[in-house]
Amino acid sequence: MFAVIEAGHKDACILPDVYHIYKGGSDFAGMAAIAGSKIHCFHVNDYPADPPRDTISDKDRVYPGDGVAPLNDIFQMVAANGFDGALSLELFNPSYWEQDPEQVVKTGLAKTKEAVAKAFS
Repeated sequence: MFAVIEAGHKDACILPDVYHIYKGGSDFAGMAAIAGSKIHCFHVNDYPADPPRDTISDKDRVYPGDGVAPLNDIFQMVAANGFDGALSLELFNPSYWEQDPEQVVKTGLAKTKEAVAKAFS
């Protein structure tokens, strides 16, 4: 948010990421303060309860719905503020690299769709 303000440009926007909001120590409730028009793309993923925040790393990201992130709340907040941009699944989990890429894509798409649908059911 600070970078958007400091940019001083009317088209400045942010690219939120579920993992980075958590890892950075921010409260997800802050997403309610962001106009949906300022989010063109949202990196979605999930994270497990363990390892804890201070030692979790990019490799620990998991498919949406396979962790403990408050995805229902996040999706509902950004939708309520008018977000209609793209969701981009962002994972760096080495266990997924060992799997068939086509299967990882299909699983990721299905789990992302399921997580969004769950938030609005």
